[in-house]
Amino acid sequence: MLDRNTQIWSFEKDLLPMQGIGDAALLSRPLTAFFASRRCPGATIRATIDWALQRARTKETVISGFHSPLEQSVLKVLLQAKSPVVAVIARSLEGARLVRDWRLAINEGRMAVLSAHTATGRLTETLAVERNDLAALMAVRIVIARAEPGGILDAAQTRWVAAGCNIERIHPA
Repeated sequence: MLDRNTQIWSFEKDLLPMQGIGDAALLSRPLTAFFASRRCPGATIRATIDWALQRARTKETVISGFHSPLEQSVLKVLLQAKSPVVAVIARSLEGARLVRDWRLAINEGRMAVLSAHTATGRLTETLAVERNDLAALMAVRIVIARAEPGGILDAAQTRWVAAGCNIERIHPA
């Protein structure tokens, strides 16, 4: 649960109202959005962890839903390195349960958590799409480790490219 002293702040991006907690100043940095499908081959996982370690060294601010297993691994690397991160959740911040590592990073000013949702129920495909679109909207750069052909992320990257976004892909060495 959010600490009762946690300040929820509001802002708007491209006419979309949002709420956040943590260090709002992170949003003024150039953000790199990171995405990965739920299933990734081992070579992609290794290349992505190397990518995350490089982001950790440069303290580049990464934004993501951090939902898929590989996204969660990247978040773990970044948090352990005390790198700045922005997590986008697909539910309301009111009553959100944040894991200890997130609370610690928020308290240390290394993390912000954003939401454009008022939903408090389970994650749906629609909410996941909206969450990823929000992270992509906030970013100046989009990096995809792997998009499963025919999957939600594959459809999203097609939309983002059609909207003029430049997408970088992580390829195994």
